[in-house]
Amino acid sequence: MKTIRYLTVILMLLTHIHFSGQSQGLYFRRLEEPREKAFSLLVPDGWIIEGGALRLISDQIAGAANMIDCKFDMTVKNNSTGSVMIRWLPEMMCLDQSRAFGYPEGSVFNNTLVRRKRTPSKFIYEVAIPYSHPEAMDVNIISEKPLPGLAELFQRYIDPAMQAITNMSYQAVMLEYSYSERGIKYQERMITVIEDYGINGAGMWKNRTTMLIRAPFGELDKWEPVLSVIQNSGIWRTAWIAAEANGQRKRAGQMLLTQQEIQALDKAINENHSRTNSEINKDMYLNLTGQNEFKNPHTGETETDTNHWKYRWVNNLGEIIYSDQQNYDPNFDRELNKTGFKLSIPRK
Repeated sequence: MKTIRYLTVILMLLTHIHFSGQSQGLYFRRLEEPREKAFSLLVPDGWIIEGGALRLISDQIAGAANMIDCKFDMTVKNNSTGSVMIRWLPEMMCLDQSRAFGYPEGSVFNNTLVRRKRTPSKFIYEVAIPYSHPEAMDVNIISEKPLPGLAELFQRYIDPAMQAITNMSYQAVMLEYSYSERGIKYQERMITVIEDYGINGAGMWKNRTTMLIRAPFGELDKWEPVLSVIQNSGIWRTAWIAAEANGQRKRAGQMLLTQQEIQALDKAINENHSRTNSEINKDMYLNLTGQNEFKNPHTGETETDTNHWKYRWVNNLGEIIYSDQQNYDPNFDRELNKTGFKLSIPRK
């Protein structure tokens, strides 16, 4: 199964993020993906999760090829309008229109969605932006950056058997642009990877890891640390992975997974998620102070996280509070009204 500038003054962030009262800490709750509880994310207190798991129930929508796997279209946003947001878009298996014998774009041919094969930049501009922002006006490209490291990461983990048959290759890019939506001007960055099944792939291709971050124009850099925490925090639920993988096998007419396969799949998915997010953040969050390793005082495990803030507090629910205040202890924060947090010490 294949399944987000230098340290900104913290008070500027706090004026835009809803959390309990005048707390001196930034509180992230761990929330589950709403529809199927496939994974959980750290989300700033008061933010909203919309969407989630997406299952196509008719082969007339995008072809039977897109009914096998669960897709995700999910947004984490700071308010109902999504003034600040991070969003993941669904991965769709497509057939290049040149191989569809005259079938128009958006139709279904040979059990697959017909869509002209595009470069990553054109896919973002011509497909992903209209899909995610149908009311967007005056889209203006600010910059375009190829991401060879991210493409190489996908190339490295191709199934050798699949590679031998299809000659798969990858291209990745980050596009930054501005646009207006309902009278508000936004700045946005979107990343995507185009998976091309090659000369032996009969025109098949797929968008992978398509995600965006946005904020009001001129404020995106300020919000990057918060969005980075969300992007890096995903943890898949093993039971969901097993059910989904077995469901895919049934739909493909294969046998059920064994418990050993389930555990190996769970481990591989979470490791790949971590590697992919790390590579994305190297390019999307260029101005962050970086990452560090922290010891979780509850589990004893080592966790990689942003070192944008000076202090990192965790509890046994996996929730996190970040702060720059030396004398701040969230357990005694009356506005927060939370206990059980322990300081997570950086290893470096």
